[in-house]
Amino acid sequence: MDATEITGRMEEAAQAEESGQYDQAISLYDQLGKDIQVRVGRHDPRAIDAFEGMARSIHKSTRNA
Repeated sequence: MDATEITGRMEEAAQAEESGQYDQAISLYDQLGKDIQVRVGRHDPRAIDAFEGMARSIHKSTRNA
């Protein structure tokens, strides 16, 4: 997994979030965070960024429920 793939997947999740597709964004962020932990390292800051994106999407989904 290289930086280009991580960036692309992060952008895909962000686009889902921005278009109100919170369930999809949550799933994309979650899987990305897990993949980064397995392939790059458990404490890689980009994994934390992905999990923060997931938390943000969860928060937004509950506000719009």
